[in-house]
Amino acid sequence: MKKFTKFLMAFLCMGIVFASCNKNDFDYEKAEREQIEKARLEKVRRDSLKKDQAPILREYALNKWGDKAKYSDSTGIWYKVELATGNETPYVYKGTVNGYGQVGLTPWAATLNFKGELMNGTLFDKNTDGVPKVYDNIGTAFNVYGAAWYFAFAPTIINVQGKDVRLEGLLPKGLQKNDKISFISPSYYTFDQVEYTKGSEKVTVPKNTPVVYTIEVKTIGNSGS
Repeated sequence: MKKFTKFLMAFLCMGIVFASCNKNDFDYEKAEREQIEKARLEKVRRDSLKKDQAPILREYALNKWGDKAKYSDSTGIWYKVELATGNETPYVYKGTVNGYGQVGLTPWAATLNFKGELMNGTLFDKNTDGVPKVYDNIGTAFNVYGAAWYFAFAPTIINVQGKDVRLEGLLPKGLQKNDKISFISPSYYTFDQVEYTKGSEKVTVPKNTPVVYTIEVKTIGNSGS
């Protein structure tokens, strides 16, 4: 996540440069300092939320999933997974390197059943019954449901250009066909400070609210396949 923060800062600073390219007196060092300070304050905010929400998430996971509950210390996500059998040739997640030298995952396609719930069990979103949701580019789902979905799908480590890169994904090989995972995340990895009202069930998810997702993967492959 530190690498992602650095990339985001570089992107924001570049936007400032382009927007101000006609201003000879633009203070680039000041702009960089401001972005660094914004990143620092954001980390403080997230660390505080993680600390405040940690006991709530732990209690939910242990009460709901018992000894099947697992915890990711790096993300603060609790989860329960049911791994499919017969995946002798799992989908291999591929890495890519952007112009800033930051490593990410090449987009992939997935067909899945899913549901999103509040901690009290109220359903707020799901795929149509009997019709799995199709994502030609899974990034579309991440844009809506947050980074928690990314951590649920991504492998813990991938090899890119001969180097092992840690992505903090929940599962060593990432989600595979017929795997099923349920997870509850700190709110900053879901809707964060935005009120979500666009779910299939017309239920409002308040700001800064942890939510629970269940994803069952039906197919997974390269984007466009």
